[in-house]
Amino acid sequence: MPNLNIRPLAARDSLAALTALLHRAYAPLLARGMNLSAATQDELTTRRRAAEGRCFVAEVNGQLVGTVTVTGPYDEASARWSADVPWFRQRDTAQFHQFAVDPEWQRQHVGSRLVAACEAWARESGFRFMALDVAEPAAELRTLYRRLGYEEVGQVQWPGKAFKSVVMRKPMHNSELRQHLQLLARYNVWATRRLLKAVDLLPEVDYRRDMGLFFKSVHGTLNHLLVGEHELWFKRFAAGESPQLELDSEIETDRQRLKQRLDEGAMGWLPLLDVWPQERLQGQLSYTRTTGQAMKLPFAPTLMHVFNHGTHHRGQVTAALAMLGQSTPELDLVAMLQEEITR
Repeated sequence: MPNLNIRPLAARDSLAALTALLHRAYAPLLARGMNLSAATQDELTTRRRAAEGRCFVAEVNGQLVGTVTVTGPYDEASARWSADVPWFRQRDTAQFHQFAVDPEWQRQHVGSRLVAACEAWARESGFRFMALDVAEPAAELRTLYRRLGYEEVGQVQWPGKAFKSVVMRKPMHNSELRQHLQLLARYNVWATRRLLKAVDLLPEVDYRRDMGLFFKSVHGTLNHLLVGEHELWFKRFAAGESPQLELDSEIETDRQRLKQRLDEGAMGWLPLLDVWPQERLQGQLSYTRTTGQAMKLPFAPTLMHVFNHGTHHRGQVTAALAMLGQSTPELDLVAMLQEEITR
């Protein structure tokens, strides 16, 4: 995801642009007969709903591509509509609404990053659960929320709506296992970026020179990292897919594009680890190996293997840099921890 920034709504942001974004995002559901408020609401309504809690926006190169608003529980006295939704009034439960991603940016983890921002806010604010409601006919959205760890707990019929809505809820615990995997994912991003910065200094001839590594050159090794971590393992974990691809495939010939994809791929794990339910982290990963063999392995230890695999091959590239007379980056985990505490 190039330059994706999740931040609170600012005074400089255009409410007209945010309203237009909501209209675009909800237009397909409106066309299917779901008269959701966000599909047609005016700018004043957008402002009012955003002011109900903490409104986050997703921005790419100055363009608003997503939004969501998270808030604490409602008071029945001031929000009479909440009487039929007890989950929205429970003191230990936050909830989010006015959630939208521009159609051109959907299926690129923008939505999961926005949800993760809401969940982080909820945890920091001391809430134990997060709740939401979604139109019952919007099966794709219900599937998304289930994948992010939300479970259906009830139904509600909002006045004036042509459909029932499903209420979903998720616990906001943050286990030691999740924290450990998040640490490894942060390190994976940090080390990848440090290594790629050092590789940038290599002349083209040295970058593609056969250095006797498992995958011959620096370029070949970086392509293997792209194949292994992002084209195979990421799709197994994130999408339940099992691509058939040779481990020495050169899927990205361009040096700068390869660097960009490695960085984007490393970043892709972070929002998933924010929202994957605990049951999934403690469960099994089923996939098919490139040989066609069906496998079922423990989810969390297998993900640890993916991050360890990156460390292994980054070490090979570092050795190649040293042999080529280039300066080598410090990639120790403790160096990242020291850097984090001094920020």
